[in-house]
Amino acid sequence: MLIRRAGAIVGVALLALVGSPAIALAAPPVECAKKDPLTGVCLLIASTPSAAEEASARDDDAPVRAEGGSTGGEAAAPDPCVYHPASPQPPESDPIWGGRTAAEGTINLRLCPSDSSPTGYQVSLIFLGTGTDPPAGPPIDPRVLAEQAISAMVMRAPEIRMAPPPGSTSGLVGLPVWMWAERGADTLGPAEGSASAGGVTVVARGQVSRIAWDMGDGTTVVCGAGTPYAAGATGPSPDCGHVYERASSRHVPGGGAWPVTATSTWTITWSGGGLSGTETLELSSSTELFVGELHVLNQDGGRR
Repeated sequence: MLIRRAGAIVGVALLALVGSPAIALAAPPVECAKKDPLTGVCLLIASTPSAAEEASARDDDAPVRAEGGSTGGEAAAPDPCVYHPASPQPPESDPIWGGRTAAEGTINLRLCPSDSSPTGYQVSLIFLGTGTDPPAGPPIDPRVLAEQAISAMVMRAPEIRMAPPPGSTSGLVGLPVWMWAERGADTLGPAEGSASAGGVTVVARGQVSRIAWDMGDGTTVVCGAGTPYAAGATGPSPDCGHVYERASSRHVPGGGAWPVTATSTWTITWSGGGLSGTETLELSSSTELFVGELHVLNQDGGRR
């Protein structure tokens, strides 16, 4: 639970806050500290506020200000936090209300930057009276929205396809191997995402620009999506293939298969708020291919 008594409320409200396009700035920027090893999809982590932050969130009598700001006659620094009404609202019996009722105001979710949090943000609840606007936040940075738009995109590692198929024992030295990637918006593109806040909208679009195949024998083949193998086709692939010159059993310990890794490079462009940029992301998937040798019998019964 994010808050001891109203943890469920915070969890639901946080999901609503992060998922709403109109308030995308509320979600912490994602720097993808951890990816799913099979799909390459970024894994997000929510943080829990400290007891001190929780107490501070419940104390609505203290003026809200940015760290290091002023409560006197000096001009206060912009509040770096983001606010949004909690949904659903906690019951009025919850101490967060401080004896007040829904007729007097609402409980709001507050996200504030924090160096001590793994995500860079801390989450808490705060009461705001009816007619009270949250403190004005900092100007919208399109680069932050770009991070949000990119994190909302579904981009996966290549779905490897080969002929002969991976895991089979039909691969032979000297015979062509075809490689290609399964077609799909999440594996090849285009993948799209957007994020909006404060009247600024950023749109991002990602497309796989190349796939590099590490064939396991010291060879790397760089292709596009490749051409799917058609039953009965002869000869090498027209755009993405490889010919093994050595059997995997002679070079892989234990007589195993050649390890094959396909790495896709996503090129992501974004624009909005008067700015634009380009990012790249590499995602990999692996398989293995057994490659044997064809032995021919001589007329005298010997092998060669």
